[in-house]
Amino acid sequence: MVVTSQAGRDAGDRYVVVGAAGADMVLVADGRRRGTDRPKKKNVKHLVVHGPAGQLASRLREGGRVSDEELRAALASVQEGG
Repeated sequence: MVVTSQAGRDAGDRYVVVGAAGADMVLVADGRRRGTDRPKKKNVKHLVVHGPAGQLASRLREGGRVSDEELRAALASVQEGG
């Protein structure tokens, strides 16, 4: 899922949810400051969901790895409206 942070110093930044970290926390990455090797933990209350991250969503659901480059491309396509 593509999300936007609504709280914290990263408010307004877009991320892709790359995992779960408990009942109300998710792990997010953007491929730049936060790569898949060190995702950021965010409370779901502080996120706005924009929709699936294209082909990445199914790969992440199945437990596959995605590269930082793929994350950046997915976020760029969402920001362009595609």
